[in-house]
Amino acid sequence: MGLFSAARAAGTTPRVVAALATAVAVVVGAAPAHGAVAAPSSRTYGPLIDAASGWERESTCSPTEKKGPRKLRTLLTRTYGVIPSNIVRPCSAADSGHEEGRALDWMVNVRDAGQKASAESFLAWLQAPDAYGSTAAMARRLGISYLIWNNQMWRPRDLAWTDYNGCTKPRMRWKKYDTTCHRNHVHVSFSWDGALARTSFWSGLVACPPPLGDPGFPALLPAVSGVVPLAPARVLNTRSGLGLPSGACRAHPDVRLDLPLLGVGGVPASGVAAVTLSVRATALDAPAELRAWTGGSAEPFDAVAVGGKGAPAVANVTVPVGTTGVVSLELAGGMGHLAVDVTGYVVGAAT
Repeated sequence: MGLFSAARAAGTTPRVVAALATAVAVVVGAAPAHGAVAAPSSRTYGPLIDAASGWERESTCSPTEKKGPRKLRTLLTRTYGVIPSNIVRPCSAADSGHEEGRALDWMVNVRDAGQKASAESFLAWLQAPDAYGSTAAMARRLGISYLIWNNQMWRPRDLAWTDYNGCTKPRMRWKKYDTTCHRNHVHVSFSWDGALARTSFWSGLVACPPPLGDPGFPALLPAVSGVVPLAPARVLNTRSGLGLPSGACRAHPDVRLDLPLLGVGGVPASGVAAVTLSVRATALDAPAELRAWTGGSAEPFDAVAVGGKGAPAVANVTVPVGTTGVVSLELAGGMGHLAVDVTGYVVGAAT
């Protein structure tokens, strides 16, 4: 369903009848007994969590099932048994996410007590806080942007159930409106990160946050010496969190990482014009370009290396550090892990 027609008036939160408990394995093909408590299983997570996803307007016609909804469908089947579902819909003027393969309709019916219990167990699991107090933890980790169920819509950014398309009004309670008002299915819409399974529910790691500020435009002066070699020293590893105040994360496409290098890894704290680096992007989920440049200056168009699934992007580069001493890195296209070793430096003024 489209988003523009949603959330016109405040409503009451649907009654969640199934309490969260330890995940219960359900035989595929069997519906849970009325009142049975079931919740999907997941790995154990740390305190870092994905930001709540907002709505992302459809901008393409791409009616193929994306990885996130497809994997969630498998998880629902494993937990609650085989219940029909739909991800893809032919392209139209609608704005539901189905036309881009990033929405899931899970065909549970509020008029069936067992299916209603399954739906509300799943919704409770999505909305519950985690052990660190983060709200709507699983919805955020899955990259869910909104839900529609039983006359109402819910979004992880505002945590409130609101009326969907006037469906809470008495005139809409007739059975003929069950599809319109989502009483015979739960609609789950995903952000693009959720649709591509780039969120922490699947990877275990959140996306690396962007820098809080710009490192400042560097002063550029001529260098006066050659490279002083160093024993390779690892200064960045997103997989372990080395060099990142936020800890372990994954490099998100088009999100810059700033790496201060003066006084790090054997590089002197001053008198350095440039550094030599071994840079590597691994575990890429799509073809990607790796860029490296002087922090504070314009990002270059050209990449230092190109990689893809099963093919890391690897390069040895010399990057001027300017007066800021910062090197900036960024992936374009795919999401993955970055590792950087310092291998030497150029003595001289900033260049």
